[in-house]
Amino acid sequence: MSEPHKSEQTASQGLAITSLVLGILAIVTCLVWYIGIVLGALAIIFGAVSLKKPGRGKAIAGIVTGCIGVVLSLLIVWVVSAALPSLQQSQRDTARKNDVSVLTGDVLSFQTENRGQLPSANDLATSNLAQISSIANSGKPTTDMAVFKTGTNCDGSSSARNYAITILLENGSTYCQGS
Repeated sequence: MSEPHKSEQTASQGLAITSLVLGILAIVTCLVWYIGIVLGALAIIFGAVSLKKPGRGKAIAGIVTGCIGVVLSLLIVWVVSAALPSLQQSQRDTARKNDVSVLTGDVLSFQTENRGQLPSANDLATSNLAQISSIANSGKPTTDMAVFKTGTNCDGSSSARNYAITILLENGSTYCQGS
């Protein structure tokens, strides 16, 4: 007579233990947010089902760990979504700076091939650049247009051999490289 009662009790404790294990796994895997949310939700469901049966303490622990796993996973999603735009902006600005470095190399190559003469903006190609789509001789730089000025350096010193290549970064500051 005690056999059926014992197997029923073991089955209900099995749900509570499953809830606890899933809750712990939800916490451990919260960095992979979608796994943490699924495991946490399953831990909460199994814990809720086994609350009124023997093993109530394990069921409560499963619900608590499941909730913690879900909250941590959602927190990870929130932090990543808040940080992502800043990371993308930084990546684009780094690409702009690299483009200016490539243009500076092109100027040096042009000078080497043309006895020290500086190129015009039309002599510089933008086809192999990631962020800069055009180059102008004057005006204000933008995030996609570099300004190539001859006769002046980034610090403002003037000389016939000086040049400066300037681009606008997304934070509003300018980046300049030259002779």
